[in-house]
Amino acid sequence: MKVWDIEKDYDELLAFIIGGREKKRSNIRTAVEEIRRRVRGEGEKALVEFSTNWDGWARPLSLKLSQEEIEEGAKKVSKKDLAILKGMIRNVRAYHKGQKGKKRVYKRNGLTVREEFVPIERALVYVPGGTAPYPSSLVMGTVPAQLAGVKEIVVTTPARNGEINPYILAAAMLLGIKDVYRLGGAQAIYAFSYGVGSVPRVDMIVGPGNAYVEEAKRDVYGQVGIDMLAGPTELIILCTEPFSPRAVAWDMFSQAEHDEMASVGLFSSSKEHIYDVLKSIEKYVGLNKRQAIVEKALKENAFLVHYRDVDKAIRAINTIAPEHMELVGDEKQEKKIYYPGIIYVGPHTPVAMGDYYIGTNHILPTGGAGRFTAGLSVDRFTKRKVLVKTDRRFLDRYGKNAVRLSEVEGLFAHGESIKARKELADEA
Repeated sequence: MKVWDIEKDYDELLAFIIGGREKKRSNIRTAVEEIRRRVRGEGEKALVEFSTNWDGWARPLSLKLSQEEIEEGAKKVSKKDLAILKGMIRNVRAYHKGQKGKKRVYKRNGLTVREEFVPIERALVYVPGGTAPYPSSLVMGTVPAQLAGVKEIVVTTPARNGEINPYILAAAMLLGIKDVYRLGGAQAIYAFSYGVGSVPRVDMIVGPGNAYVEEAKRDVYGQVGIDMLAGPTELIILCTEPFSPRAVAWDMFSQAEHDEMASVGLFSSSKEHIYDVLKSIEKYVGLNKRQAIVEKALKENAFLVHYRDVDKAIRAINTIAPEHMELVGDEKQEKKIYYPGIIYVGPHTPVAMGDYYIGTNHILPTGGAGRFTAGLSVDRFTKRKVLVKTDRRFLDRYGKNAVRLSEVEGLFAHGESIKARKELADEA
């Protein structure tokens, strides 16, 4: 891992992080396009073949689980762990409850506009499962959809050897989800976007995934709605004063263990602190149960940055817009930080608690998308419905102005349309 000096290496640091994102995308795009071609051309046959080759299915299986399969799998989870899952669901529901948009009526001089929020009809919650099961992501995707009033919620997740992790099935049972599919990767995104064989077409796809899933979501946007670009995880820790090297190392490991493409970094005002963190990384990395993944992510995507000017460090972080950020030290600096997907503040707020039990959503924008969007929320599952009514007074007062604007833009029929309505009003 290279130690960067932000005063000397500012542009090179940003090129390493932001340029690295684009390089990963270009390498993946071709593979994803081939998956799309086969899914659209061969349908369910391609889906089963991909699952057999990539998820180790010993034999073809139905893509949708039966209710009996869901119930039998969920039985493998202990009562103690079921209680913990229920607690997470309660916390996520409590936080998201007040997010739904409010109705609004706007009136002025013969104009009435009513706005309300209506839920989408069918949503897919994609649950990652390539190298680890994520019942927490199922909860994070499903609870806000339910609070929004989505009528039909479908869940899909990769099935290693054809089996879905019992904790995912238990979470589905607790949430009342009955439509569960054993399908993952970019092929799942395409299948549910277009409707393929027994796989239904949905209106919205939410949930994090690997770089292939992220690229497929980018590709289908417009055919379906997506929550955001939520690919390989990212974390930047900003320390304005030295903080436990051991805690910093484990926070970095906690995100690096998700994916070999995970990106983790530390910004510190102390070079001594940075080298102490490096020592902790070397000391504890061997204790990771997913050591190979952690080590590859650290080797290829980690960065340690020394700064003297905190404003310059924050400017870099705002430009990078990481998925997660931790701020330890001078908490007043938070006011200058705008674009991370979420900011965890203080020495007792590790990102891992947010992943599981705080209640805030851990489906967050990656790849710099935090500069224009935020984490998953109830309102992402709704669309704004707008009803407009004008009366004769409004036409009389503003009709001539609107006709003149149609003349400025050279759109003759616009003006005639307005004049025709004015004539109706005059006749009335």
